[in-house]
Amino acid sequence: MGEIMRRQSLPLMSRRAQSALVAMAEETQIEQAGTRAISAVAEVAMSEVAYLKRTQGELEKACPDASEALALIAHSAAMAIARSVNRFGQEIGG
Repeated sequence: MGEIMRRQSLPLMSRRAQSALVAMAEETQIEQAGTRAISAVAEVAMSEVAYLKRTQGELEKACPDASEALALIAHSAAMAIARSVNRFGQEIGG
């Protein structure tokens, strides 16, 4: 009973290794934040395109003669949203 149990401890690290580890952890957090931002923007964009398509359907029911023009407008707007999300992803992703 008089024995002292040895406690498990982490090996000692140099200051250089510690600072490198901290830098890697910070970089990982930044990358994770960027990924979450891109995901959130893409989710909002998909929601906006779905709303756009619903509105297009309602307007086409109200005015069937304008369905071709409404489809062109909706498609153009959806493509602009997609380009914006892509550009945002490229800027954030580096």
